[in-house]
Amino acid sequence: MNMTGWALIVAFFFAAGPLAACVVSAVFVRRLPLPRAARAVVTLAILAAGLKFVWFAVFGGKPFNPELPAAVVHALSVLHDAVVILAAFALADAGLRAVVAARRRARPRPSAPSVGTAVPRRTFLVGAFAAASGAGAALAVREGVRLPDVTRADLFFPDLPEAFDGYRIAHLSDLHVSAAARAARTAGIVERTNALGADLVVITGDFVDGAPSSRREDVAPLGGLVARDGVFGCTGNHEYYSGYDAWRSEFQRLGVRMLENTAATIRRGEDGAALALLGVNDPIGGPDLDAAAAAAPPNAFRILLAHRPISLAQHAARGVRLQLSGHTHGGAIRGLDRFVARANEGHVRGLYHEHGLTLYVNAGTGQWAGFPERVGVPPEIACLTLRRGAGSAGVCRAGFTASGRM
Repeated sequence: MNMTGWALIVAFFFAAGPLAACVVSAVFVRRLPLPRAARAVVTLAILAAGLKFVWFAVFGGKPFNPELPAAVVHALSVLHDAVVILAAFALADAGLRAVVAARRRARPRPSAPSVGTAVPRRTFLVGAFAAASGAGAALAVREGVRLPDVTRADLFFPDLPEAFDGYRIAHLSDLHVSAAARAARTAGIVERTNALGADLVVITGDFVDGAPSSRREDVAPLGGLVARDGVFGCTGNHEYYSGYDAWRSEFQRLGVRMLENTAATIRRGEDGAALALLGVNDPIGGPDLDAAAAAAPPNAFRILLAHRPISLAQHAARGVRLQLSGHTHGGAIRGLDRFVARANEGHVRGLYHEHGLTLYVNAGTGQWAGFPERVGVPPEIACLTLRRGAGSAGVCRAGFTASGRM
């Protein structure tokens, strides 16, 4: 994404809350039966609630990765989201009232005698909208920060070596360990992942937000991940925002082997059947699939770790059979996911089969502190089982189902 795109995204995050507060004030607050001074105080309180990223910057040092207690980060997110949702209610209410007023002008009727109920009814309606907005915001943040579900999928490939039939991969992505997602949450993810008994654990980028000096203890539980063939990862964009040169040795110390434009080979059976696990850097760090492919045996079954779910045609042309990615957070919110998909070549979460390659996009094991909300897109740990089978390569015949909380 170019600098103009990033500038627009930053402007949107900063402007959404204040603009929503102005809408709420103009539509709802000014019509409340309160003294002018009281309405001014309410308006200022709503505006303050919409300034989440300003408070993050002022009190947490950074607007999108604040060093604040997790409860404070989540509370400010709930307040901010409540204002945005309430603004949506306000716009809908204003639109409905405009339609009703237009119809009345078109078909005038005698005015009904006033019985003094309009003000209490209006106050009750605004209160109901505010309560619904707060509840919806709280549920969205809670869904985003809770421990992930386990999602299971059987992936069928006719050319999978028999020795790898039933091979199980635990796929994590976008943990976003931060001040808002501390060591306890990381430990919970590790516990649920280890319970799967996977042959291999992979993490497709965005491990952490923050420097090792502030996040080392929160990332430390990743050292407890266990798999027969080890734990591997590739870089995401947030690794570079967080100073990847410093994190590289930390991940190595924790037993996570980072595949930076290279490959690892896993062998099974008496004939030494090979599975090649390739990894490329995020575009910020300079991906080089040719280098990764050159490090893999030519006849191995190739799996690619790539943070972003893009470039499938190019990857398939180099013999990749399965690509594991993240980055999208599954779109985070139903409806918004369509826009996220458009920014990622049509891919947002789950399984895709294109160009003879199977792609699995993890919906995100964690959530970025700047936008912790999820609606209809729960966090996940994907448990993927490779199956040798005839038919269209890579088609997931069994579908995938959430196992629920473990």
